[in-house]
Amino acid sequence: MAWYWEVLRAIVVIVVAYMVVFVAALVNIVFERRALAFMQDRHGPNRTGPHGVLQSVADAFKMMGKEDFRPALADPVIFTLAPLMVMIGAVAVQLVIPYTKGFTPRDLDVGLIYIVAVTGFTTMAILVGGWSSRNKYSLVGALRAAAQMISYEIPMLLALVAVALCASSLSLDTVVDMQSDYRWLVFYAPFTFLIYAIAAIAELNRGPFDLPEAESELVAGYGSEYSGMRFGMFFLNEYAGMTIMSMIAVALFLGGWHGPFEDLIVIGGVAVVPFVWFMVKTYVLVFCLVWIRLSLPRLQVDRLMGFAWKVLVPAGLFNIAGVAAAILWVPQWRIGVAVFSWVTIIVFVGLFDPVLKWRLRRERGRVPVVSA
Repeated sequence: MAWYWEVLRAIVVIVVAYMVVFVAALVNIVFERRALAFMQDRHGPNRTGPHGVLQSVADAFKMMGKEDFRPALADPVIFTLAPLMVMIGAVAVQLVIPYTKGFTPRDLDVGLIYIVAVTGFTTMAILVGGWSSRNKYSLVGALRAAAQMISYEIPMLLALVAVALCASSLSLDTVVDMQSDYRWLVFYAPFTFLIYAIAAIAELNRGPFDLPEAESELVAGYGSEYSGMRFGMFFLNEYAGMTIMSMIAVALFLGGWHGPFEDLIVIGGVAVVPFVWFMVKTYVLVFCLVWIRLSLPRLQVDRLMGFAWKVLVPAGLFNIAGVAAAILWVPQWRIGVAVFSWVTIIVFVGLFDPVLKWRLRRERGRVPVVSA
């Protein structure tokens, strides 16, 4: 391929990546507000544009028009750099996402490792933003965010290892190709999907894992001192991350772009219908994220960290051992992995509530009772 075609492809990929981030963020804000309003039996945004669909655009213009100030003692360079850094992960991770048949920006042999590496930029940006603000609430919120995101990156990585074992590859294209003919990984590795889903929600800092913001405790966490479009960059990253994480989950567990009529419309070697299936699956997961935020209360910070280290990390290690054993010793390894994963997830979900109640009773028994 000539060099100018490579340059043109790179420009298209960059434009698409930024469009996904900003457009997805604006769409997700309206989508979440309307979905929450529907679930809570209220109207939600319905004034700006038809059925309120332009509310995010109006909010964006309002945010750009607000005064952009900086605390007098804040580090001017790093304070300004943090909101820009936070977008790196959301944009860069799209390099390896297979959007449709015939279009993957770059099929890296180490795509799964690349995902974990670039998403770490968000952790660093939040930590830098909180530290540079010279505000104790911002700093505590940033430290909470860093501790939470680093802790939950470990079970996420363990889930990706299990996916790599099943696909015998670290390439996302290979993972998607393995799931053709509706052999979606979620069907025979649901426990791996559960671990990834919980870790991804914690990585996004979304409810019930939104401890880094914790308005009632930390004002607004790491973003307390940010205003105007600097705050908007942090805000947009969270909502764009909903789509990005859902895209990754679709590629890893829900068959990616596979679906009916894959070759119905092909333009320049790129299939159109599979992209539609990819986005439909993505927004089913985005809706699930909204539903979870509404349904579950925020955890205490000690419970949040304990759940990562005492539950998810051991569960991830156990899952890797079981998946590896099934692949090595069961002739029909898909059946072996499916039996192990379904039995494990049933036991995990079935024992979760009884074990939690037992732990609460034990902790209450340790609390001394003081009579009047």
